Amino acid sequence: MTKDLLADENFPLSVIKRLVAAGYDVSSVALDCPGISDSAVLELACRTNRRLLTFDADFGDLVFFQGCPPPDAILYVRIHPVIPEEVLKAVLRALPETPSAHFAVVTSKGTQLRPFPQPEG
Repeated sequence: MTKDLLADENFPLSVIKRLVAAGYDVSSVALDCPGISDSAVLELACRTNRRLLTFDADFGDLVFFQGCPPPDAILYVRIHPVIPEEVLKAVLRALPETPSAHFAVVTSKGTQLRPFPQPEG
């Protein structure tokens, strides 16, 4: 499992800092390239071999219905309201539970996994 992560623009910086302290290499869209499109975020995650952390369900649509190439994994966090400690705890639990080539829906109660579609051909 990779320890390299890409945090989407909406991901709390306080959680990113704690993930770095836990040994993860985390790049932040908000700090490195704010305002890029969702498809550019996916491309960046693929190019840099990073798992994507996001609160944005649109990434599932891009991968499952629009055929965009997925990164190693997408962790879609569904915790609202966003409480940084709760998000951190759920992400730290979900990262080792999420195999490559999967979309993970991460909640306070657990993680649901869905494999990425297989490329045709």
